[in-house]
Amino acid sequence: MLATALRRWMSPSLLRDFVRRRRFRRGLTNVLLIAVLSGVAGYIITRPVGGTGFPVPRTARHAPPSPAPNAQASLTEGVAASSMSTAVAKGTSPAAGSYATGAYKLAEGPYAVAEVADIVLHDGKRNKDLHMRIFYPNGAGPFPVIVFSHGAGGSQSCCEELTHHWASYGYITLQPTHDDSTLQRRNTGEEGIDFVKAVRDALKKPALWQSRPQDISFVLDSLPTLQKRIPALAGKIDSRQIGVGGHSMGAFTADAIAGALVDLPKHSATDFGDPRVKAVLLLSPQGPGEFGLNDHSWDQVNIPLLSMTGSLDRGAGQQDPEWRKIPFERSRPGDKYHVFIQGANHMSFITSKLLSPSRGVRGDAILGYTNSASLAFWDAYLKADPAAKKYLQSDALADSTRGAVKIYRR
Repeated sequence: MLATALRRWMSPSLLRDFVRRRRFRRGLTNVLLIAVLSGVAGYIITRPVGGTGFPVPRTARHAPPSPAPNAQASLTEGVAASSMSTAVAKGTSPAAGSYATGAYKLAEGPYAVAEVADIVLHDGKRNKDLHMRIFYPNGAGPFPVIVFSHGAGGSQSCCEELTHHWASYGYITLQPTHDDSTLQRRNTGEEGIDFVKAVRDALKKPALWQSRPQDISFVLDSLPTLQKRIPALAGKIDSRQIGVGGHSMGAFTADAIAGALVDLPKHSATDFGDPRVKAVLLLSPQGPGEFGLNDHSWDQVNIPLLSMTGSLDRGAGQQDPEWRKIPFERSRPGDKYHVFIQGANHMSFITSKLLSPSRGVRGDAILGYTNSASLAFWDAYLKADPAAKKYLQSDALADSTRGAVKIYRR
């Protein structure tokens, strides 16, 4: 009888221990399962596909230029037109394909590059200040101009692996900071602003869609002012040869400048096209349904256009990469190019640093494809270089990547 009473007294405790142990085992199993599945997913996303292609030559992997002792690089410190960086060591100009079959001018170019880390331009019509970063070649010039627009939430500090490289081949690159910039919004006193919120705002606020192409046209209006305020640029700017490029929302910006029509509240089919622009580069652009773009937005786009996307480059609404090909497909035929890179994600076109450090070589290769195609495009349409145009119209890049790159033309 005593034994029976003891068992009854112990039973709740034993039951609780059993439940705790079962919950612990189940939790441990779930953690291990999640870890395994995450590892599998990570491998699938970053696994090598389509061959290794060619890497960026070591001389092209420059370190960011060191600012001069009195440089004013912060967006909060006003005009810094005299803030020139020390010039990057002068490289040797390679011929197209001289480092690997299919590579186009991947080594650092023939010009030493100087930097204006931050200059502030005031737009009286809109009563706003526009911050901008500039790379320019140390040479007599004149040089074509490329205005490069950052992605949503970004700033002028992005993308120098492209813009610095182009400058070393004889281009003046201008990088404005737009109103959606996380950094700029913080510097103007907004609280609770992070990158995710900045991107969400950019997607849903038409005022931001409108301000971006207006920023680009204002920069072009300011080219004479830049030559007065920055003595080193005097006489160097070729205002007849202007290209506009951009990544993500910056691609939308370049698209709008090319004449893609944008639906704004109470103003459908708004045209921000600027006839001064001769060619546009769209890195990870948008199809219909974002930023006021619709099925017929590209009907009148007729200037040279190069767009790029990749197999891992999905849209904000999980649109597949084919959606990003639509600007190429629906613009007017003639001098239109689309580059598709197997394994490239949304950020691959502007940085060699991928999510996994072990994929660094792969990141260098994708950035190399981007630099090869984009520089050939600029050379073909801003410098009228027949060899560059021949490269774009050949399969040299695609053939050299063992299937990682496909090029479409219209």
